[in-house]
Amino acid sequence: MAAIRHSIQKIGIIGAGVMGRGIAEACMCAGFTVILGDVATPVAEAAVQQLKARVSNSALVKPASCDADFSEIDLLIEAAPEDIQVKSTILSGIESHLHDGAIIASNTSSLSLTELGRSLSNATRFCGLHFCHPVRERRLVEVVAAKDTGDEIIARVSQFATKIGKRPLTVRDTPGFVLNRLLVPYLNESLELLLHGAPVELLDRAAASFGMRWRPLELFDEFGIDVAISVGRSLYRAWPDRIVPSELLIAMYKSGRHGRKSGGGFYHTAATAQRGELDPEVIRLIQHRRRSNETVSNQSAQLRLFLPMLLEATRIVEESLVPDVASIDAVLRGGLGLTRSDAGIFSWANMIGYHNLAVWLEDFRPLGKRFEPTQTFQRAAATRGRIGKLDPFAT
Repeated sequence: MAAIRHSIQKIGIIGAGVMGRGIAEACMCAGFTVILGDVATPVAEAAVQQLKARVSNSALVKPASCDADFSEIDLLIEAAPEDIQVKSTILSGIESHLHDGAIIASNTSSLSLTELGRSLSNATRFCGLHFCHPVRERRLVEVVAAKDTGDEIIARVSQFATKIGKRPLTVRDTPGFVLNRLLVPYLNESLELLLHGAPVELLDRAAASFGMRWRPLELFDEFGIDVAISVGRSLYRAWPDRIVPSELLIAMYKSGRHGRKSGGGFYHTAATAQRGELDPEVIRLIQHRRRSNETVSNQSAQLRLFLPMLLEATRIVEESLVPDVASIDAVLRGGLGLTRSDAGIFSWANMIGYHNLAVWLEDFRPLGKRFEPTQTFQRAAATRGRIGKLDPFAT
């Protein structure tokens, strides 16, 4: 029997952590009714009280005390921790309580939607809906089509994202999707530079001059070191030859430093992060694992940070994961809130010139396959050409 199409009016969210609360707030501000649940009911109840204090129309949100409370929702967004077993258990448990026309979405940032969909009896109504942190400030939403996702589902979810003030970008199901495929090489390289003697202030300057709003290590704290490890693991399994696992990040996690949500990560507080002052214990962790004390110039630091991101961007284009080249820079602007409207990885490369970048890339080749040029890069360097068009999200 064909599912009855329902307009999206009521939203259910499972997972009342930072992301779940942020998504709920965005929905409420757009006038949607929200049922917020969590595996720990007191967590959901506390989150609802926080939302009632933040959003003027407090009647729009209610806590879920059991799965049956989701029976009338039109869109279920799973926002649980980045663990495939946890997410699969939630999805399989909630499906039978939803009406036939309800859409099911996961806010996963890197896990396979196709694999998650195997926990459902009807995966045609399932997709990815990856919001960016912090939800209130970031416009980008990655709408991810899994293997069995129906085209109508993608269209309806994209329309919903637009209604809550976001800019949806439809992407295929691939590890890390687009935003995290770009971010992980950049963040990994910041840790590699740090362990080879580059001062953290040098990395901060290189990131700021590119247009990054946050310092590289501050991004780990904001997103969560546990999430960074999970995303990195997904990408490493797919491309072990160019993803470098960081022993420093593992040490941070094992020491209980999971980022701002846990009370501390690379920086002790938001104030010390703004000043760029690493936590003294983190400095000791870095010094204990430092492999060398190389002298790194400002130019070399920026090139080391952003060339891996650029090469990954060209791979994404070659794989046709996005509609056009301009979508890559739009992802960075919408997902990270870059400080300049003209900032972006292709904008950066076009400004420097691929023929110039090729010279540096050759110097970095001994560092590993993450610095191996792609066909798109080589073609642009050989012809002294440019890659990119106007931003499709520009208003």
